Amino acid sequence: MEMSILSTYSKNECQKYFDYLDQYVRSCTILAGRISGAAIFAGTGKKNSVGVVRHISREGGGYKMLKPYRTVQDVLSSPWAQVQRVKRSPQQTDRVLRSTKLEDSIYRDLRMEDTGMDEIENSAGEKLHSFPALSRDIFQSFYSLMPRRNADDDLSTAARKINMPILEHITQSEDYPTLKEVCEGRELPAYEAAAEFAAQTSGELDNLLSQLGGKPGAVQTLEKLEQAEKTAEDKLAALLEQLRGAPQDDPALSAAVVKAANDAESKRRQADAVNKLVDAGLAQNQAEAGALIARAVSAAAERAEEVQTILGAWSDAPGDMRKTDANAALLERVRASETLRDISRYLGRFREIFAQGKRNGYAYGRGEKYALELGNDLSRALTSELAMLAVPETLPLFLRKYQHRQIKQYRRREPVYKGAGDIICCLDESGSTAGNLAAWGKAVAMTLLEIAQSEGRKFALVHFSGPGRFQTDVFLPGQSSLEEKLCAAETFLGGGTDFQTPLAEAERLMREGGFENADIAFITDGECSLPETCVEMLQKAQSELRFTVTGILLDEGNAGMDFSLKPFCQNIYRTSELTGDQIVGEIVLDRV
Repeated sequence: MEMSILSTYSKNECQKYFDYLDQYVRSCTILAGRISGAAIFAGTGKKNSVGVVRHISREGGGYKMLKPYRTVQDVLSSPWAQVQRVKRSPQQTDRVLRSTKLEDSIYRDLRMEDTGMDEIENSAGEKLHSFPALSRDIFQSFYSLMPRRNADDDLSTAARKINMPILEHITQSEDYPTLKEVCEGRELPAYEAAAEFAAQTSGELDNLLSQLGGKPGAVQTLEKLEQAEKTAEDKLAALLEQLRGAPQDDPALSAAVVKAANDAESKRRQADAVNKLVDAGLAQNQAEAGALIARAVSAAAERAEEVQTILGAWSDAPGDMRKTDANAALLERVRASETLRDISRYLGRFREIFAQGKRNGYAYGRGEKYALELGNDLSRALTSELAMLAVPETLPLFLRKYQHRQIKQYRRREPVYKGAGDIICCLDESGSTAGNLAAWGKAVAMTLLEIAQSEGRKFALVHFSGPGRFQTDVFLPGQSSLEEKLCAAETFLGGGTDFQTPLAEAERLMREGGFENADIAFITDGECSLPETCVEMLQKAQSELRFTVTGILLDEGNAGMDFSLKPFCQNIYRTSELTGDQIVGEIVLDRV
């Protein structure tokens, strides 16, 4: 009889399966008078190791080899008589989730030339051959609107025993809803999140495999046993078919059938035993595996939110989350700067407030259809676009265009006009603002820049700190680059606080720099008294040049400092009274 080696489990681990197998064999009343046992483990020379598994019978306290089927009649009266040759798939898949051709194309484009993922998958693939398919399924789980699973019968052993439990842990984690909100339908956040998850799990793969699949090599052993079982079943089915078609008894054929049935039964029992051991290991280590995967999901969620935050803060098309050269360069640039990363946490949200303000600045739904635009308003979509919903083959294309606001639609609006001039923003960069205050102030300044650019106005950012220390960045309509904005945002002077220097520079810009129609936004966190003569000169300039100064006082936790701004500010917003979002909302409302 053929023997199989199960060298990955100790006798103690296998002992709990003796009773299960014993009960199964007893149910097969093949040999009367015998009390059938389950398995005997012959030593392999290693202490407490599992060696050869042989089906046996137990008589008088000893063990004998057991062949469950001795005659053809034994086989024909057993369940194996019903076995038929099955046309199996050429190869089972490691992919747990299904995907469309469009989604496969998107993933190929994202995956292209990613040497980091190549290294991760090659390294992890040596321990788990289905790891590349797991990486693909992770992306599918994050990106797809409705993830769909392949049938269990089509899955490889590694996919069923390792990949599928990992995906189930992912969907059950606390951070998964956040991931879906950020990644669903958005290529770059979904891919970056999947890559982060793969990197996290690859570093803990040994622990994860031991928690999901038992001892090292258990899943590979089960995979080989299941393949051997299928091969034995097919061989038995072919011999039975041949036996039924034989005109008379053929002793050689009958012997071959009996041998094939015994072999198939042996393979089935061995595969079933290891399968139960793997399942028991998974059940026993459910909490540990879940915790490990939850940490990886949390890291993936942070990565996805970082991508969304950076692109939402700095991209010229914040809603475009595709893999483009511009987006890739922007992510690399901002990730290399802690200052820009800190500003991104506020700027993306402020840009959303501004965008909402712009939408509210128009009366939509009235007036003539005067142009076409791209968006996802189905009430104004062209009929040629809606026609894609009628054909299953074009439905994914419609969904993708809808997600990326690329549907052709009619433009209908009546603008509500508000008067607005150029903007000069004086930003306090004294040492006391370093950190969150500086990041918040820069985000407000960058929002004012975007407001000015959207109106075709000039913008000047005056960085200031101590007496005589300032730097002026001028942005003219249609002439500023993203890199210039990033450099201005990264600037930080440090030092003390002096109001006279930036106000003098602002007045110079209005008199000599072409900002004669400008208003001033003054952002500071500190106290600084202006000399009475300076206040009088400033008030005279305000009367002459007809500009206003809006003060933003960063006094949260230190209320009562507005006296330093009152002499020259017509409006004062204080972080001790309003949230940052409320202040930006008020500023946007005044301008848009």
